[in-house]
Amino acid sequence: MAFNRKDSYYQKAKREGKRSRANYKIEELDQRFRVFKKGQKILELGAAPGGWMEYIASRIGPAGTILGLDLLPIAELPSPPCQTLIADITAPETGPRIDALVPDRFAGAVSDLAPNLTGIRSTDQANTLDILSKTLNLIKPRLQQKGFFICKVFHGDELKDFELELKAIFQKVTLAKPKASRKTSSELYLVATGYAGSSNCQ
Repeated sequence: MAFNRKDSYYQKAKREGKRSRANYKIEELDQRFRVFKKGQKILELGAAPGGWMEYIASRIGPAGTILGLDLLPIAELPSPPCQTLIADITAPETGPRIDALVPDRFAGAVSDLAPNLTGIRSTDQANTLDILSKTLNLIKPRLQQKGFFICKVFHGDELKDFELELKAIFQKVTLAKPKASRKTSSELYLVATGYAGSSNCQ
């Protein structure tokens, strides 16, 4: 059965002038885990069209910083605290570009990145794991001790291995599915808190 793109959360986002239904996903995760605080520095990967950035900006306030990366430009966000960077997380120069814009380590990192799905299960699982691994490699040296990481994942064999990888470097890792996610979607979010820290940037 086809899903309804214009369900209640879609309609709510349009009615309230939000960029997308994604606003409600990060809001629900924050209400549950209370990760965002005034003055924090936050890194977001896969930030377009900016729905998460809008919400996070309202939580960290103008004294904070949220740097949003995407291959697409993101327009009309409050600055401060919002900064954007058109970048590919797989490019070797992306890490140094992040460091040039925000030299300090981040209190948290969030990612709504996902591969373009092919419908071939093994291929989609491999591509998902590849993105998750590259995302984690990018954020680890830039996340402060006791920091947090929220990322989108999908049901699959690769999920357990990645969850174990996070548990090795974070104190607590929780799997959550926001109500704003489409009921037909297999997307989930891993919320990892209490980062053990990294001694050097890469």
